[in-house]
Amino acid sequence: MLSHIVSLVKSYEHEYGLRPNVVYMNETHYGYLREELPGVRDHHDVVAILGVDIALNDESMHPQVATVRFASENILVS
Repeated sequence: MLSHIVSLVKSYEHEYGLRPNVVYMNETHYGYLREELPGVRDHHDVVAILGVDIALNDESMHPQVATVRFASENILVS
């Protein structure tokens, strides 16, 4: 999952000329991502590793990245 998200970020950056700041994923994706980062205990550390914020969305069939404006940082809602 981590390599897939990194690939999405790079592709987006190449295609649009700017770096995305959020990745949309469902809870299952997030769980797989966390399994790949066993030493990372905190959500903020996951965000720091990815370099993009995380928005959980149960309707997301596949992780997607985007550039959005939002008021607060780390928009994961648990």
